[in-house]
Amino acid sequence: MTRLKPHMPFGFAWFVLSLAFVVWSLCGTMAVHAADVVLLKNGDRVSGDIITMEDRVLTVDTDYADVIKIDWDDVDGLTSDKPLWVSFHDGATIPDGVGVRDGDRLILFRLDPGGPIQLHKVKTINPFELSYRGSLGLGGSVTSGNTSTETINASGTLTVNRGWHRIILDGRANRGKAQGEVNAQNAALNTRWDYFLTKRAYIPFINFLEYDKFQNLALRSTTIIGVGYDVLDRRANFLTVAVGPTAVYQKYTADPSTVIPGFSWQARWNLEFLGGDLKLWHNHTGTRDIGQDNAVRLNAYQGISIKIYKDLSIRFEYNVRYNSQPVDDRKTTDSTITFGLSLDLLG
Repeated sequence: MTRLKPHMPFGFAWFVLSLAFVVWSLCGTMAVHAADVVLLKNGDRVSGDIITMEDRVLTVDTDYADVIKIDWDDVDGLTSDKPLWVSFHDGATIPDGVGVRDGDRLILFRLDPGGPIQLHKVKTINPFELSYRGSLGLGGSVTSGNTSTETINASGTLTVNRGWHRIILDGRANRGKAQGEVNAQNAALNTRWDYFLTKRAYIPFINFLEYDKFQNLALRSTTIIGVGYDVLDRRANFLTVAVGPTAVYQKYTADPSTVIPGFSWQARWNLEFLGGDLKLWHNHTGTRDIGQDNAVRLNAYQGISIKIYKDLSIRFEYNVRYNSQPVDDRKTTDSTITFGLSLDLLG
């Protein structure tokens, strides 16, 4: 085990990077950009923002004539300053070496007159833009009488997709009192940036931060850079796994800080039923240290939510934290059952 005194926890840099990317993603669509250009067969040009092409009608938002609609048969080509989703009619051959292939669609910036893509085979065109989804949860309980207890828990998750990038922020905090004395206080934050190499394979940059007062854990920061794959890649239903080498910064209140090499893995899955009214999820991070103790740690969060009104759901979650080498005489396993309300975020 290597003992160091780092000037800054690993997680801080990744946390700042992740927040910066989210801000860029959310604000990027408001940035000033050059106009798209549509080339017509009669030689005219139409400048503006391409909104969509459906049912052989291209819709363009212009500065000089508001929104105009152009018959697709009159279009000879187009260029865009932003990536476009282009889909094709059934049976059409999608040429190789043009844009980025994604299933039966292409992601590209232009359709050239007389180019390899024949415009009459194009079915739809839509901007390839930012999307996000997540939730915010809050719960707790208060009892009085023979027993006096108070608990409060908060959680939140946000997944932002833009182009070949995906940012995931996932955090939770718990605090409890019994007979006026604090008996539980812990928090965790997972930040990750996935850069996609193909439709499903990506390189993840992950940092997992943990704090637990009653484990004497001031901070544990697990940093992972490895490989990942989306086994299931639907927007609402997904399963993604990632593995890679790890550096673990660890600081217990009574011990010097340490940096430990290791190997980690993450798995996340989400399933929705009944049109999204019922959701099941499971997220976990596992680490095995390479060193003196070969400690194994696992943090798993799983639960169910049931929609009760619009974007508001009732939420039940079961969390487990395992450490094969706890400090002092602490137990190896902590578990928490939480329940409360959650608000869905979708865009």
